[in-house]
Amino acid sequence: MPKVEITYKAVGINEDAEWGDYDHLMQRWEGLSKPVAKQWATEMREHPDFNKYIDNPTHKIVFINYKGFELFAKWKSRNRYLSKKESLAEMLKNMKLETEVLS
Repeated sequence: MPKVEITYKAVGINEDAEWGDYDHLMQRWEGLSKPVAKQWATEMREHPDFNKYIDNPTHKIVFINYKGFELFAKWKSRNRYLSKKESLAEMLKNMKLETEVLS
């Protein structure tokens, strides 16, 4: 099987990437280590609400959606001590209600 090297280069000045690998994820989230990023990516892959935010075209290449990762981090934080975990839809609904109450 031929080896493929992929290098991402932004085309335009204002272009922001929506997907990236572990290294780019660690650049965006300072303090995130590679083992934690890999563990969370595995958890995202196994969770039905978040598996659409991660793609593995090959066994070595991974693309993680930054917005999906942000939602996963919020979900993980909100469900940390809960025995009954809220779903992604419930979390977004509850967050919307919380902002309405605080406004």
